[in-house]
Amino acid sequence: MVECVVIGAGLAGLQAARRLKDCGVSVVVVEAGDHLGGRVSQLEGLAPWPLQLGPEFIHGEECNVLKDFIDAQGWEMREYEWPDRYFFGKGVGERRLMVAEDADENDPDVREVHRLFAELPGVPIDRDVTALEWLRDIVQCSDKVLALAESIYANDFGTSLALMGMQEAVVEQRGWNYGEKYLVLDRSLHRVAEALAKGIDVRLGWKVSEIIRPPDGAPGPVTIRRSTGETMVASRCVVVAAPITALKPNNPGSIAFTPPLPMVKTKAIDRVKVSNSVKVFLAFESSFWPEGLFDVVCAGCFLPEMWILKYPSTENVGRGGGARMASDQGVDPSVPARTKEVVTFFAAGNLADELSRMERKTVVERALDQMDEMFGSDANPRPSRSRLTGSYVADWKNEELVGGAYTYPTLHAFGSREVVAAPDGESVFFAGEATHPGVNPCMQGAMETGLRAAAQVLSAVRPPKSSL
Repeated sequence: MVECVVIGAGLAGLQAARRLKDCGVSVVVVEAGDHLGGRVSQLEGLAPWPLQLGPEFIHGEECNVLKDFIDAQGWEMREYEWPDRYFFGKGVGERRLMVAEDADENDPDVREVHRLFAELPGVPIDRDVTALEWLRDIVQCSDKVLALAESIYANDFGTSLALMGMQEAVVEQRGWNYGEKYLVLDRSLHRVAEALAKGIDVRLGWKVSEIIRPPDGAPGPVTIRRSTGETMVASRCVVVAAPITALKPNNPGSIAFTPPLPMVKTKAIDRVKVSNSVKVFLAFESSFWPEGLFDVVCAGCFLPEMWILKYPSTENVGRGGGARMASDQGVDPSVPARTKEVVTFFAAGNLADELSRMERKTVVERALDQMDEMFGSDANPRPSRSRLTGSYVADWKNEELVGGAYTYPTLHAFGSREVVAAPDGESVFFAGEATHPGVNPCMQGAMETGLRAAAQVLSAVRPPKSSL
């Protein structure tokens, strides 16, 4: 019998298990999915290299536990300024691509949107409002500033201005101490999950349906029931590091608690929301954009952001390694050999939900139209289609075990994450990006919660000896 079972092999769960194992606690990790890393997952079969379906960027070069872990492995990272460029489209009455440095200096609307989110003027302290209400009704900003805020800030938060709660947004903005660089690992992020899991007993395809714990918060044992009916017993405790959707009832991946969790916790869980996100991958045989282009924030366009990255082809793991395959959407096996560039579009929030309701072909066609608007010329106004080799649309709402992408600053959820994160007595502990008190859904935020949960377990399982 192990002392602790960790539920979820995402970065939070693996980090918790890694710390516990290193401190001498016997631990098993169970994971409902078919791969390590949780939302860190990859797509193969569209390019010679794997594409990141989930998180891709390491946000911030300072105080970053993920960066520290990568450095300890001896791996390299590329460093980028974000955003790299802006494109102002027909929706804001323009057609103009600008280098970010020039836009930050010379475009008053770009300067204004950054000032607003840095200073947060007029955000009420006695009530919560959406970012849309704050910008439109309180600040009364221009339509172009509103469009920029939607594409730069709301989309980066993983939501829409109309959904984004300003009380939690203020917490995130004022608590961010990681720096502003975007870092890209020199290999697939799947390798981070592998390194965290090294030497740990991880059981994939082990979907938990119920956690049966002692009443009144007493210490273990805790029984973990699998969806197939078999059970596993932890002698001391369990760390729940599954997505917060698993803690909400009536979801495909929902976990029941016996006895039920306290009402104060279930209400907090209900208040913290998960948004959808969609990635649109367009593969091309050659580039038709400015050399060195990395990322473009698009205001007044169909899709709000795009970027272009490559990874070593040696990082492919195949379907057996948990990768999604582009052939599932009809991509021909010959496509990777013909692909030299891949553009990734990213959309979140209400727009992602709208994309979910559209036919995949329509999404791809409109994304190609946007590429033509951005990079077409008088000599070649529609350069995208003649170079296209294949496409893939990844919709996180369709990921059964998650049902969305990640949490976002939620209206009326201020203070709820601390309640979700709090241990339930001495036998059930919680980790995962939704439990981060700084409203940080990034990978290092998830890992920080794993370290916190491990410290709580160690305090319960290995209490310090009295000096008396």
